[in-house]
Amino acid sequence: MVLNVPNSLTLLRLFLVPLLTISIIYREFELTLVLFLLAAVTDLLDGVFARLLNQCTLLGLYLDPAADKILTLSCYLSLAFIGLVPAWLTVLVFFKDLFMILGAAIIFFCGWELKVEPSSWGKHTTFLQLLTITAVLLLAVTGWSTSWLVWLFFATGLLTIFSGGHYIFRRLRTLPDEASLPG
Repeated sequence: MVLNVPNSLTLLRLFLVPLLTISIIYREFELTLVLFLLAAVTDLLDGVFARLLNQCTLLGLYLDPAADKILTLSCYLSLAFIGLVPAWLTVLVFFKDLFMILGAAIIFFCGWELKVEPSSWGKHTTFLQLLTITAVLLLAVTGWSTSWLVWLFFATGLLTIFSGGHYIFRRLRTLPDEASLPG
């Protein structure tokens, strides 16, 4: 069954993204934090339920990381738009994901095997990117000022660059040496 508990949770996360984006733009940070934490919980639970209930599906294999990317990108773009996240960090997050998507599309359209295998570096990057969003939202809600946030931005940016490069070079090693061209 395609619409099982894990896939339903992933769809819920996708449906939360427009609400999150709107709440960020209108600076409703308390609501944003609640929605973001709810989205994070759905991300955690969909994986747990997929394994516990043995409900891993091909749809979930592609939909879950897509939902993560859409959530992360929308938060970074919205938070940069209102000036709470540096534009340079948002550009790094955006282009890393764009390069991954383009790479997957090229592999797919060339007829090569498309493997969806998250690396530990990718998981660490996603965690740090989400932690950064959480920290920004917590600071927006509480009004606390902090000097360490800039270091979190730099760490997130560096790990984003590194994991993007790691992903590209890892995929390049798995591609066939010669393409089978028609004709």
